[in-house]
Amino acid sequence: MSSVPPPPPPLPPAPPRSRRLLGLLRPYSLQFGATIVATVISSVLDGFTFVLLIPFLRTLFGNAALPTQGGTQVEAVLNKIAGPFLQAGSPEIALRNVVVILLVALLLKNLTSYLASVGSVAIQEGVVRDLRVRLFDHLQTLPLGYFQRTRAGQTIARVISDTDQVKTAVSAALASLLQNIVVILVYVVILFGLSVKLTLLSLLLAPVLLLIIRPMINRLRRRSRELAAERGEVTSHVGEMIASAKLVRAYVAEAFELARFSELAERYRKRVLRAQRYSSLTSPVSEVFGGFMIVLILVVGTRLALGATLDPAVLITFLAVSLRLMSPIKSVSNYPTVMASAVASAERVFEVLDLPSAEGDRPGETTAEFSERIEFRGVSFEYEPSESVLRDVDLEVQRGQVVAIVGPSGAGKTTLVDLLPRFYEPTRGEILMDGVPLTTYTRRSLRRQETVLLNDSVVANIAYGLKGMPLEQVRAAARAANADEFIMRLPEGYRTVLGERGTRLSGGQRQRIAIARALLRDPPILILDEATSALDTESERLVQEAIDRLMAHRTVFVIAHRLATVQHADFIVVLAEGRIVERGTHADLLSADGLYRRLYNLQFRS
Repeated sequence: MSSVPPPPPPLPPAPPRSRRLLGLLRPYSLQFGATIVATVISSVLDGFTFVLLIPFLRTLFGNAALPTQGGTQVEAVLNKIAGPFLQAGSPEIALRNVVVILLVALLLKNLTSYLASVGSVAIQEGVVRDLRVRLFDHLQTLPLGYFQRTRAGQTIARVISDTDQVKTAVSAALASLLQNIVVILVYVVILFGLSVKLTLLSLLLAPVLLLIIRPMINRLRRRSRELAAERGEVTSHVGEMIASAKLVRAYVAEAFELARFSELAERYRKRVLRAQRYSSLTSPVSEVFGGFMIVLILVVGTRLALGATLDPAVLITFLAVSLRLMSPIKSVSNYPTVMASAVASAERVFEVLDLPSAEGDRPGETTAEFSERIEFRGVSFEYEPSESVLRDVDLEVQRGQVVAIVGPSGAGKTTLVDLLPRFYEPTRGEILMDGVPLTTYTRRSLRRQETVLLNDSVVANIAYGLKGMPLEQVRAAARAANADEFIMRLPEGYRTVLGERGTRLSGGQRQRIAIARALLRDPPILILDEATSALDTESERLVQEAIDRLMAHRTVFVIAHRLATVQHADFIVVLAEGRIVERGTHADLLSADGLYRRLYNLQFRS
């Protein structure tokens, strides 16, 4: 009977990208609302400063600051708000009062604008932090297969640069859009109050601009998607070069790597240019269109002014407000280009977030406690339907036994032990701990039961993942692992930063620190994966001594190509093409004259 858990239910369809983007703002609703209020106040005050041009110009022309009767609706409203103050005393006093009100309005307008800007930045950085944390958290729950088929640079680009693009649209650009929309609405109301005819003329032409820009936006979105993918490729290549810097220099391949990177950089440049052609085109198109509207307003407005149906001061104010509208209209027309780039990046982020998690604990799973035995019953595993790695493996290991797993490369040794901590689930068959299927235990508790020691592991701290561990306990583990002596010779002893990938240490030193970490965790089940490969004789002796201490009183799975290190195992399992072809003690397998004997003879002859 298979213990493979039923497949998770299909994920519900994801909401549209735009809604998901706006959903990122939900935790900041109050802050966003306050920012919008500040923006509205700033926009109203901005419009008010332009309306003050009417009494200012009328006073300069020798007329009353505001007409006592008639006039435009804007003048009527202004008369109600500040009429007595603006018309008090002589023209000089009235002009002074206009200037005072103008300065106060400008001060308040810029204060509220500053508050809106600060609020927008706070929201922006909060959104990108939340999105990055959410993405990072989800990455830790994805199947290991995702990381095997996805280049590291692509994942890094999603976490760093793509989230930056998303925050631009969701917070900064969205706040700017709303601010500009408020400004446009305020100014359109003012324009209607100044001249209904001229305002209607302007609004009738506005839809034409949208029809012109829309095809550009669609093309820009496609180009932005390609650009984001290319950026990930560049990041991947740089990361690979840094990781293999020693290999590159050893093979004198600097020129080769430079040529590869130059090709990638050139391809990225072309992608940027293609996207920029459409991004840069929207601004001049909207500006030329706006200039055409201003000329049309000027022609029609002049005729109205000459026909005495429009006050010249009102016409000048109308033109000033119209010119002021050019900037927010230009920003609004550019917003779709910003959104196109952001949505392309958002799609890459949401693609990862929409991948089903493989690490979540299911209802009913309990905490594992190992006490008696581990059994593999008819276990088979496939990475892909046509890529069988293990076939019908049957194996039983009692508590306290040391089992060695050997075989040629590609036989499935590492995959076999990767099933124990549930890094993968068997395709068929089941694995039991003390007679209970592993699928009934949480992955977290299973992984506490064992420590995986990799030949190329990077150890930044012996107490990795253990908070508040006393230094004396760490040192005791290091002594048992034959690591304390060389650690104390490091520049800062136990406080020395080992460098990325532990490059300051030799292979044997890295292995001993990894063994110290395992001793500190004290797991009942231990997996040693190539623990003494590629070491010199002295290092191998020290590592083997530490391993012998580590294996005492534990159930151990040892994977090794070097058969001399596994001769004292309780029994040895020989894998070939995913199947167990032999099992027994070292002496039994040598006398059997099978695959183990051939591997043994091959190693010792060489």
